[in-house]
Parts: sequence; C-alpha cells; structure tokens
Amino acid sequence: MPDQLKDIELRSEEVQEILTKVPSSMLRYGNALFLILIVLLLFISWWVKYPDIIVSQGIITTQVPPQKEYSKINSMIQHLLVVNDQEVETGELLAVLQNAANYKDVLWLEQVLDTVSYDKKYFQFPLDSLPILFLGDLEAPFAAFENAYMQYQLNKELQPFDNDAIANRSTRMQLQVQLRNTLSRKRIQKTELDFKKKELDRSKALFEKGVVSAQEYELKQLEYAQNRRAYQSVDASISQLRNQLSNTSSSLEGIKINRTKEELQLYKSVIQSFTQLKKAVRNYEQLYILRATLKGRLGFTQNWSENQQVVQGDLLFTVFPKEYQSYIAVLKTPVWNSGKLKVGQKTYLKLQNFPEAEFGVVEGKVSSISQVPDKNGFYYVQVALSDSLITSYQNEIKLYQETKVVAETVTEDSRLLERFFYQFKELFSRSGMEETG
Repeated sequence: MPDQLKDIELRSEEVQEILTKVPSSMLRYGNALFLILIVLLLFISWWVKYPDIIVSQGIITTQVPPQKEYSKINSMIQHLLVVNDQEVETGELLAVLQNAANYKDVLWLEQVLDTVSYDKKYFQFPLDSLPILFLGDLEAPFAAFENAYMQYQLNKELQPFDNDAIANRSTRMQLQVQLRNTLSRKRIQKTELDFKKKELDRSKALFEKGVVSAQEYELKQLEYAQNRRAYQSVDASISQLRNQLSNTSSSLEGIKINRTKEELQLYKSVIQSFTQLKKAVRNYEQLYILRATLKGRLGFTQNWSENQQVVQGDLLFTVFPKEYQSYIAVLKTPVWNSGKLKVGQKTYLKLQNFPEAEFGVVEGKVSSISQVPDKNGFYYVQVALSDSLITSYQNEIKLYQETKVVAETVTEDSRLLERFFYQFKELFSRSGMEETG
C-alpha cells in the first residue's frame, strides 16, 4: 500500500511537470498564429462590405398624375353627368353640386365674358342680347355690372358734358359780340368826350374874358361831366364783359376736366364690376362644378348618384390619363440616414396590390431629392421607372390607378472595418464628452 501511494505521488509529479511545462513548439509558433489570425480578421473586415437600406413609403403614379376631384363644400350632387369607367375629354363636365343658379346659364355667361375684349378707352358688352338668366348667388355681382355698364353707355351716347360745352361756347360768342359792340361804343364816347372837353375849354376862355356868363360855363361843365360818366360806364362794361369771357373760358376748361373725370370714373367702375363678375363666376365654378382637366378614363370612388349628400373633402372622381408615357414613384423618406441618399441609387419597390412572393419587386433609380423636409420631417424622393413596369420575376404590371409601395433604397457600400471604426469613434467621443462634463 505505501508503495502504491509513492508510485501515485511520483506519477502525479510527472503528470504535473508535463502539464505545467509549455511545449517549445507553442512558444515558437503561438504568437505567429495569433498575429496571422488578427491580420486575417482585418483582411476579412476590409474585404466584406455591404450597403445600408433606407426604407420609405410612397406611391407609383404616372408622369402626368391622375386628376382627383374633391368636394369643396358640404352639399348634394344636383346633376351627375358621367358614369363610372367612362372616357372623358379635357374640360368635360362631370357633376354639378346643388346651388340656386342654373348652371347652364352660368356657363353661358362665362363664355360671353371670355369673349369680351377691351382697351384703355373703349368697352363693349352685348348686354341687350342677353336672355333672362337665373344666376342665384351671382345675381348681385351681375346687377352691379349691369348698372355700371348702363351708366357708362348712357354717358357715351348722350354726352351730357357736350351740351354744357355747347352752351358755354354760345355764351362766349354772345359775350364776344357784346364786347366788340361795347368797344365800338367806347370809341364813340371817347370822341364825344374829346369834343365836350374842347367846348369846355373854349367856354372857360370866354368866361374868363367875360364874354359868357357863369351859368353858361357851368352848363358846359355839367355836359362834360355827363359825357365823362358815360365814358367811364362803357369802360366798366368792357371790364365786366372781359371778366365774363374769362369765366366762360375757365368754365369750359372745367367742363372738359369734369367730362374726362366722369368718363374715367364710369370706365373704371364698369371694368371693376366686370372683373368682379368674372371672379364670382370662377368662384362659382370652383365650388359647384366639377370638370375633367385632362383626357382619360373616369373612376368613381363609390357608387355616386344624383341627390346624394357629399361632405367637404370627399374624393368624388379620379381621372386617369389615357396615355401612360412613363411611371414615377414618389416616396416619403424619414430624416434618419437620409443624408446617404444620392441621385442614381437603386430603389426596389414592393407593390401593395401585387404580392412580392408572386410578382417580385420593381426596380428604379432615384431621380430627385427635395432640399428640405416637410413639416413632418419627411424628404420627398422621386424615383424614375421604366415605361413598362417589369418586375424582378419578369412580370409586366399594368397600373390603372395609383398604388402604394414600400421602397428600399440601396445606398453606397461601406466596409465592415469602417463600421467598426465608426463605432469606436462614437464610443470615444461619448467618453470624452462625459469626462468633460
């Protein structure tokens, strides 16, 4: 038994020596293997690279987007002029919402207004040829225009200021005749006055010599004074006539000024009322009349019918362009990682209406990126697509309406090693900020 214990102890020491002694080969090649492993990891992390995927949501539509007609008021469909899936032309009427006017009269009036042309001096409107129109809320602006136009036309036809000007010219001619006669009378009075002055001078000389009496001399003085007073009266009449002529000239200029002011005021009034009427007609059409703004196929959002109530903001009709030239995708991209987006990057679109497992995805390229985000923090990204939508499974998709998509935009590749460095850099930056704080 003691021999066995001793043998075990000896073996234990030998085993312990073997276990604790490092083989010389490990010392020789271990560091080299470790270095090779590190270099291999660095090489793999440098060689491996992959992109980031930016996920967005949006729609696929055409270059010419479909027209969407919404109800702008709470009302009722008074006239439904089309049916679902109908081909419509540009400008074609779709429906009329309930209002007090006869929409045909309003549209006829609009055509007449659009044909009226005018310049700075002349305005002509076929008011006399208009039938009785039922215009509802447009009665007030139409009546204002009608009143302004009638005043404008009456002023042009009757020319009331011309009558005043004619009367003024007649008065001026009469005054000129009176002035000429008075001037002639003044010359006669002046001759008589000169004779009376000579008689007075002779009578004075004879009176001083005692040839004539004082009574005769005084009589000559009285005659001279009377002739002098008559002469001065004629002179005063001439001044008065000249003042009247001056006043008639000023009055004539005033008539011309007032005529010009009245014509300008009436012209301005008729143009303003005409503009207000056109504006009221446009507002009526925007509120109550729904038109097709492009040629295409009409789609109802639900089974609309006449006398059906609609609420402001309801989507009533969609007009899809007849000719699909090319498709685009409009994406709402969140701000996160949006700085990596660049024009030309590939984008894969998963169509909501077509399962990815069955149809695949549609590939496109980023064509434009909005410069600033919207109020909700999204950038708008436009993706160009081919004229025909061919999926990754070689399926051609025909779109007759807008469809929602989930988009995955592939950014530039980044190496795995770079990503490690970015993480360490961020970690060190945070540590530095904490120590500084």
